[in-house]
Amino acid sequence: MFEPFFTTKPEGRGTGLGLSMVYGFVRQSGGHVRISSAPGQGSTICLFLPRCARAEDAATTTPDSDRVIGGNETILVVEDDAAVRDTVIAMLRDLGYRVLKATHAASALAIIEGGARIDLLFTDVVMPGPMRPVELVAAARQQLPQLQVLFTSGYTQNAIMEGGRLSEGVELLSKPYTREALARRLRQLLGGPGRAPQPVPTRKATPASPAPRQATRPLHILVCEDDWMIRSLVVEMLHTRGHRVSEATDAGEAIALQATQPADVLLTDVGLPDISGIELAERLRKVTPDLPVLFATGETHVHGASPDERTRVLTKPFGADEVLDALDALFQRRDVDRV
Repeated sequence: MFEPFFTTKPEGRGTGLGLSMVYGFVRQSGGHVRISSAPGQGSTICLFLPRCARAEDAATTTPDSDRVIGGNETILVVEDDAAVRDTVIAMLRDLGYRVLKATHAASALAIIEGGARIDLLFTDVVMPGPMRPVELVAAARQQLPQLQVLFTSGYTQNAIMEGGRLSEGVELLSKPYTREALARRLRQLLGGPGRAPQPVPTRKATPASPAPRQATRPLHILVCEDDWMIRSLVVEMLHTRGHRVSEATDAGEAIALQATQPADVLLTDVGLPDISGIELAERLRKVTPDLPVLFATGETHVHGASPDERTRVLTKPFGADEVLDALDALFQRRDVDRV
């Protein structure tokens, strides 16, 4: 019920993120959720949060010198979701900015290559299409070296920054954000009107972050996931660790790919639109009996997806270390068996 991106609503009517966000908020706050449901009576969701005995903070007023202000620069907004795009554009225009818009990275690059004068690129981290936003940034800065860039994402900053998914020095504004938060971040990047630029406050010098952990051995991994956002993040995670990846949106496509481009490992969601990930693994193992499989699921237990010498289960949400640990365990076992 709390698995991200699962919804019973028609396409375009729901994201499947509502209860997932509620669950994440409650767990981060140290609480828990209880659900009771009965046919014909409805459902009740109770949130239990830790009680705070501390006195309420006194309200403070914001000095005029610190109030949020806009600007007159030109901002290119890259967002595939029409509702989100329209909302952001309205915010920016209300703040006085000139706004250009694009629905994906390729169309944004076409605008830039067309000679448009742009001061800041504001783009989601994950976008549909063959060009990834980080590639858009690299190409855009070849045309506009002084271009400022602000990324936005519904994922946490730690999840996005892990493994170099964003270029060094690029700023991230996490969703959801307020008009004030957006306005302040823009002025930090672009500089206040009539005064010297105000960069984002810098932290004390710290040692450079270590390079992301790399795979013990490069593998060809077949990723089967019908949700393009999750699939894009997983594919990029694997690419940055040195693996080669093939992508499939359903079991039928995965079977066809494995027949023509055999992969070393299958990483599949359990819930696929045509058949389950469990059945997909069974069909592929009829051809390749020792095919290693990683099942991804938001459930605590899935019948047929039990860990063994050929199988590991990844519980969503998972990170790169969990994937690499599972792959190492599978192939270390295979190496032992071969000896």
